[in-house]
Amino acid sequence: MLNRRLATVCLTVLAASTLAAPAPAGAAAERWGPLREAQGNTLAVALSGTTTALISIGGPHDATVYDQRRTAAGLGPRTAITSVAGAAYCRPVEAATARGNLAVAVECQKRTDLEDPPTRLAELVWTADDGWVSHVQAEGELGSLDYSPRGQYVLFTTNSGYGRPHHLTTYHADLGWRDLARREQGSYGDRLVGAVNDAGDLVALRGAGFEDEPGYWFGGRLRLQTYDATTRTWTQRLDEAYPDGGIDPAGVDLAAGRIVASVVESRSTGELHGLAHRVRLLAGTATAPQEWTTPRWQREVLHSSAAITRAGVGVFGWQSAHGRRTAGAWFATWAPDRATPKAYDLRWRTTLTPAARTGRAMDLSMSPNGHGAIAYVRHRPGADHAAVAGVSFRVGRRGGVSDDVDVTWRQPVDVTVNGAVAAATGSSVTLGRMGRTYYLSPRSRYSIGP
Repeated sequence: MLNRRLATVCLTVLAASTLAAPAPAGAAAERWGPLREAQGNTLAVALSGTTTALISIGGPHDATVYDQRRTAAGLGPRTAITSVAGAAYCRPVEAATARGNLAVAVECQKRTDLEDPPTRLAELVWTADDGWVSHVQAEGELGSLDYSPRGQYVLFTTNSGYGRPHHLTTYHADLGWRDLARREQGSYGDRLVGAVNDAGDLVALRGAGFEDEPGYWFGGRLRLQTYDATTRTWTQRLDEAYPDGGIDPAGVDLAAGRIVASVVESRSTGELHGLAHRVRLLAGTATAPQEWTTPRWQREVLHSSAAITRAGVGVFGWQSAHGRRTAGAWFATWAPDRATPKAYDLRWRTTLTPAARTGRAMDLSMSPNGHGAIAYVRHRPGADHAAVAGVSFRVGRRGGVSDDVDVTWRQPVDVTVNGAVAAATGSSVTLGRMGRTYYLSPRSRYSIGP
């Protein structure tokens, strides 16, 4: 069972930190590069302090994935990586880096006559020694993408939109691609995320719950499993039922013998559209993780993420709606020697734009060495523009935040945060746009930071 600590902890505000109150662009912009225009659903991925990979889409049916590098010398050539057969439209959705290597997940719509076509997932890995390798899942959306702390393994997990089994796929430069077999435990609304360490051992977090109609949940369940790469066996570590609620696993990571995770818990309220969500954080060993829950139920949790440093410090970010009109952003660190996390209100509030409602108004990324990047949106009621805060920072062994360098970008109201990426010595933020019809524009802008 979990060591439950239901948020009696005081949520402290970082009054002096620029994480809490980003400065105007002119105050720190000399350390962040300008926002640069890009086409073709570009996702900028910082590989180091001097090199950024630009992963984009083009070619027939928008199904070819391209790689282009930006260095201090400028833009290099745009090179095709692979084309996804039978795809009608592709978009890079997430990236991870470790020691200058790169993994990217690209979701593609299959060419069919269906109104809601299946999704194929292209799994791509680049290493300095071997270049690009690729693997395509015939059907499935990305659950999670993780690079092990020292860059030995990459893990992709997928969730099916058609009731098919989950896929957990690893890549190792010497061992190649491997699909990990595991026993399925079917459940309504089941979703899986995972993480891998440098020995190839895995942790998988599964959440379930069926929402009969807004405000009415049943069948909720949280399962935590580990995989031993030596014996190739799975072990169930946690299995908890939430009969009148639902569990959505947002993220999980592992390092230094510890795991951290973020899940979103929903509960039935007995009221139509009476939504009630809260964030639940886990940290510790897989056999007995500690738990912390946000003090109050919110109407909706829009975004949540979790990461861990090589020193075992958990880092979390989430954005939640207080009511029907606005949402706030939060940040937390959880050091191994602390019984509870230290949480900070980032103070920025935003209206519930289409980007916020779909979880695209915030993103957090951490490098194993403690270097991080976060980006989040603020739109004031009635304003004709939005602001995006971009912050690079460092998390110490005790969970303290330092070396934060921030910038604020004035953007259109429909701005999205397509991705924040932190490498060991550099960071990047990619912004996009989403209209009222929830259509994601292929045009994007990116900035490279410290």
